[in-house]
Amino acid sequence: MNVKSKHIVREQIMGQRYAGRSIYNDLLPVIYGYEACKPGHSFGPAVRSHYLLHYVLEGEGEFIRRGETYKVHKGDIFVIEPDEVTTYRTGNIKPWEYSWLGFEFLGGQHPACLDSPVIHKAPVRQIFTQIKEHLSDEEYNERIFILCCELMMTLSARTGSGSRDNDYAEYTRNYLDRVYMQHVTIQEIADSLFIDRRYLTALFHDSFGLSPKEYLTELRLRKATEFLELGYSVSETAMMTGFGDIANFSRKYKAYHGVSPSRTGKGR
Repeated sequence: MNVKSKHIVREQIMGQRYAGRSIYNDLLPVIYGYEACKPGHSFGPAVRSHYLLHYVLEGEGEFIRRGETYKVHKGDIFVIEPDEVTTYRTGNIKPWEYSWLGFEFLGGQHPACLDSPVIHKAPVRQIFTQIKEHLSDEEYNERIFILCCELMMTLSARTGSGSRDNDYAEYTRNYLDRVYMQHVTIQEIADSLFIDRRYLTALFHDSFGLSPKEYLTELRLRKATEFLELGYSVSETAMMTGFGDIANFSRKYKAYHGVSPSRTGKGR
């Protein structure tokens, strides 16, 4: 049996979890993994403390929840809810190969797309294939949160329980709010969401009246004022707000605020 699983460091994910105002506010990844099951493999009865979604990459089997037995085939997801007793078992002829993703909703609320015990023909194979392919990548924990958000957006849009376009724009804005001090490109965000950069830019502009790049620049310049007023130097502020070049930072700061950064805050 080929089983690989990774638990996620809670403090690491808490520092980067989605901070928007949608159902994903309190989404916290817990575990992800992959298994190529032996014929007849079964697990349970067992109880989990978090949501656990298995996506079947190959094979077929059965999922038992609340006394009901469900057939689960290639392309299906079976949903394990917190504190529920479940059992699942694969067949002898076509054993399962699946990836899984476990997470919590810290606020207790969950999207309606998770109410079904089995989600048939879910269009999320790419997400769970990534999990299978990157389990040995020690840096991959940082991407699992993005995959969780993409999974929830896709499933919610499919069931009509959410607006995927609005989620893309809101996710981007709140992601930028979290990483403005780092080097980040809109292309990287679009790639992580599996959508075209120009499409993401258009969605963002429709929602907030400016492009993601313009939003990021204005955010950095507003944050710069806060740091300068706390007494940080111009060079320190430039670095802490994602501007690697002090001259570029000073030029943009003056154009936006009408005064040079050296004349702002305690150092003026």
